[in-house]
Amino acid sequence: MRFAFLLSAAAFAAAATAQSVVIPNGLATAEGNSSTAYPWSRAAAVIHVQYCYDSTHFTNQGVNTPIMINRLKWRANSSVTATAGGTYSNVLVDISTAAVDQAALTTTFASNHGPDRANVHTGSVPVLPTPSVPTTSPLTPSIYYIDLPVTPFLYDPSSGSDLLIDVAFPAASWVGGTVAAVDCQTTGALVSRMYNLTSDTAATGTFQANVGLTVEVGYAPASGISANFTANVTAGPSPLAVTFTDQSFTSDPGGITGWAWDFDGDNVIDSNLQNPSHVYTACGDFNVSLTVTDASHPAATLTKTAYIKTDDIVASFTYALLAAPNFFQFTDTSTPAATAWDWDFNGDNITDSTLQNPVAQLPLCQSATVRLIATRNCKSDTTTQTAFLAPNSLTTLFAASNGGSSGWIVMLDVQVANPQGINICGFDHNTGTTALGTPFTANVYVTDGSYVGKDNNIALWRLVGTGAGTAKGDNQHSTTPLAMPVYLPFGNYGIAIQLNGASVRYTGTGTGGSQVLYSNSDLTVAVGAVRSTLFNNGSFFTIRQWNGTVHYDTVGSAATAGYGFFAPGCAGSLGITNLVHSNRPQLGNTLNVTANNLPLSVAILMVGFSNTTSTFGPLPLDATAFGAPGCFGRVSPDATAFLIGGGNTASWNFGVPNAAGLIGLLLFNQALVPDPGFNALGAVFSDATGMMIGN
Repeated sequence: MRFAFLLSAAAFAAAATAQSVVIPNGLATAEGNSSTAYPWSRAAAVIHVQYCYDSTHFTNQGVNTPIMINRLKWRANSSVTATAGGTYSNVLVDISTAAVDQAALTTTFASNHGPDRANVHTGSVPVLPTPSVPTTSPLTPSIYYIDLPVTPFLYDPSSGSDLLIDVAFPAASWVGGTVAAVDCQTTGALVSRMYNLTSDTAATGTFQANVGLTVEVGYAPASGISANFTANVTAGPSPLAVTFTDQSFTSDPGGITGWAWDFDGDNVIDSNLQNPSHVYTACGDFNVSLTVTDASHPAATLTKTAYIKTDDIVASFTYALLAAPNFFQFTDTSTPAATAWDWDFNGDNITDSTLQNPVAQLPLCQSATVRLIATRNCKSDTTTQTAFLAPNSLTTLFAASNGGSSGWIVMLDVQVANPQGINICGFDHNTGTTALGTPFTANVYVTDGSYVGKDNNIALWRLVGTGAGTAKGDNQHSTTPLAMPVYLPFGNYGIAIQLNGASVRYTGTGTGGSQVLYSNSDLTVAVGAVRSTLFNNGSFFTIRQWNGTVHYDTVGSAATAGYGFFAPGCAGSLGITNLVHSNRPQLGNTLNVTANNLPLSVAILMVGFSNTTSTFGPLPLDATAFGAPGCFGRVSPDATAFLIGGGNTASWNFGVPNAAGLIGLLLFNQALVPDPGFNALGAVFSDATGMMIGN
């Protein structure tokens, strides 16, 4: 039936002389005053964009009666450089009589469409190569590089309502070379747009007034008869009451004289009213057909396939720590309400629970792949979250106004106020305009005290953690769990985070040029600065607000085992000795720590209960008086271990008893490194580290 309608529409459109009008008005032979990439110059990037044209662009050019729009042609912006063009393989183009004035578009895409919204194209769109254009003024307009026949759409500019053109395509749809920008008009354009540059399916976007693409609209004067209709709702839980509104057109002076409705695709006429109502009591997708008649034309039929959908369900859930150390409450938030549930908590595709809101015991400070299949009657939907199960977090903000590229670093200061320190499990980042779903990695560096004055000297920093994540879009939380948690004792630190494979997003300057503070009882985050290279010249911007979240635990919450740098050592003949751990001090396991850069492949490892006081006095202890200028003892030597190795390294293996009473025990490590002849002491000190015994 739908095919019959298309043939009918095409027939009466072809019967009239094909005509066209260029909008915005005044650009038929003149170049616009600007250009834009939205949507046709985005190439491999994703976009969803709406352009709403004031009806006067038609009426001021003599188009004052209903028309059938059957072609859209977009003009390339004039350029001194030729472009190669290509093809978008998957483009959706919808048209409607706008629900609002062009100057009053809402930030919700669907709310801008009128009830006659129609999909007029789904599929590929070729983009022609464009020639170079001489730079003489005035510029000669370029070619129409996109010529798209569309399913005929009825539009009446004399109604005063504006025309909305909606284009969306995903990032993976582009195949080709360079593509020209689109010619457009800004000053007094009487056109506005809505756009989203990170998702082709998101509900909302950004509004911008006075930007209108140069479009040639092909049309034929409306004649003959065509069926069309809308519904007040097209989806919802059963039983679903729907009211249908006839929007059919005829050029017959007597108007439409008959209506025949089939509400459920069974080829049985259910109503002959013009605007009927129907209640869908069953679960399913239903075809709806309308056949209209008048006094002078053959009957016209329109079938909208799967137009009414009942019991479509969108699966979703939330989770929160229910009880320490690792019992989590999962709450079903699917809409509409589900009738059955299938939970998998560990990514093995085996059902772990069929309860609506189950409780699960899961590993803390780790990522767990959690899947929910939510069912409502005959419909199901699946959602999967990488649940990052950290008991504590501190968030700055996610409202970026600035951004950098992959490889940039953000810097912030952290003051750990919890006397027993914190164990950082991971971070969230605002990955900005990075394409949704793009994998990226994060490197985390720590320095003692503050980042201030150390932004361009990598020798003052230690790489303490790495993580991997997936970009979630601009001003969204892209989570990067750390491969191993990083312990930070009580004190002050500078943290630098480098993202690779994703853009860095951050927010403007602080108030009055001061760092912005975010605090809770465990820590304070002071943000910050941005550098375009890793501690090596490049651009440096301060004050800048990191957009992110610190995920962590404490002894009072999960007491996850952790190990981490807290202060630097001093360089000997082979440089600074680092204490590098390969695992964590977990109950019942053996912690392995390797000291590197050892001139004699030996070291004396000090293990202490304090990093603030010792039998020698307060810490840190300046070793200048002992013949080691620039070196500091930072750990109370409550126990020592003589390490013997080879190849300028030596290892310490510490067996952690499986005793619950040790959870939360804090210890500190530093090595005394023999280096004969280097200084009067004949030794230097390694970096200092803290460790929390835990789960």
